[in-house]
Amino acid sequence: MRTLICIGDSLTEGPDIPAGHTWPELMGNALNMDVVNCGIGGDTTTGMLARFYPQVIAQRPAFVLIIGGTNDLWWGQPVNAILANLFAMVVQARHHKIAAVLTLPPPVHIPLARKNDFSPPWGGYERFSEEFQQLIKAIDRYAAESELALADLHRPFVSKEGEVTAGLFLQDGLHPNKDGHQMIAHALSQTFYGDFLFRA
Repeated sequence: MRTLICIGDSLTEGPDIPAGHTWPELMGNALNMDVVNCGIGGDTTTGMLARFYPQVIAQRPAFVLIIGGTNDLWWGQPVNAILANLFAMVVQARHHKIAAVLTLPPPVHIPLARKNDFSPPWGGYERFSEEFQQLIKAIDRYAAESELALADLHRPFVSKEGEVTAGLFLQDGLHPNKDGHQMIAHALSQTFYGDFLFRA
């Protein structure tokens, strides 16, 4: 059985989601693959890069799925620094003949997030929103230019009118709920079924 390692932050870890309902677990069931959840809540792409060798390369999986950047932006890290970290992980994976899949991360439901008492993003929600859109476009462009497999986990959370769907998030507005995890698992499963990676 081939192995897929998912490296990311709390969007991957799913700490508030019941066992058996996180998207990595759902993906494993759908694809009949050994899916390893290497998400750590609060992590940034810098932290992911630091643990990429022991948690991914040394394990020699067939695939690695990389999802990150939201926490970086929350703490004011520039988009180019996030891209540099993502690029470094992709390069390492390719060097070791591990098929890498990048993702466009899910959006944040800002009206819900504003109602919570946690610290707001560095520079405020408006700045965060603008840079989040820049990050989405930059990852999309980089994946196309590099002929890299890309899974879109952003658009499934956005309505036809361009609004982020509140019903797919926990009350913090940051993390997908069970329905959101099912949405992610479906989108990723479609990527693997439809992409050359799954046929390799």
